[in-house]
Amino acid sequence: MTARSGCPRLVRAAVALAVVLSVLLQTACATPAFDRGAYLQNAKAALESATSEARTAELAASARLSGRATRAYTDTVVTSSEKAMGPIQTSFGGVDPASRQDDALRDTVLGVLGDTEDALAQARIAVRRNDRPALGRARIELAELGQRLQDTRDGLP
Repeated sequence: MTARSGCPRLVRAAVALAVVLSVLLQTACATPAFDRGAYLQNAKAALESATSEARTAELAASARLSGRATRAYTDTVVTSSEKAMGPIQTSFGGVDPASRQDDALRDTVLGVLGDTEDALAQARIAVRRNDRPALGRARIELAELGQRLQDTRDGLP
C-alpha cells in the first residue's frame, strides 16, 4: 500500500469520526432555557410553525378532494409539511424548561406537536393510497389541530 492509496481511506475515516462525534454531541445534550420568558417564546415559535404546516397540508388536502390539485402536488405539500415537523419538535423538545412551572407547558406543546405530525402522516398515507375518505378524515383532523395549535399559542402569556 502506498501513502497515496491509504490517504483517502484515512480521510474518509476521519470524516466519518467527525460526523459521528457531531451527531452524538448534538443529541446528547439539551439546552436549558434561560428563563420562563425565553421558554415561552420558544413554545410560541414552535406552535406558530406547526400551525403553518398543519394549515398548509389542510389546504392541499382540500384542494385534492375538490379536484383542484393533483395527487403528486398534494403528496409533495403534505410530505414537506410532515418532514418540517421533526425539526420543530426537536427544536422545542431540545430545550429544557426553566422551572418545574413550565413542565406542563412542555407536555402540552409536545403533545399537540406529536398529534400534528401523526395527522400529517395519516394524510400522506391517504394521498399515496389515493384514499379519498381517509384524506377527508385527515383534512378534518388537520383543521382541528391547526385550531388547537393556534388556541394553545394564543393562550400563552
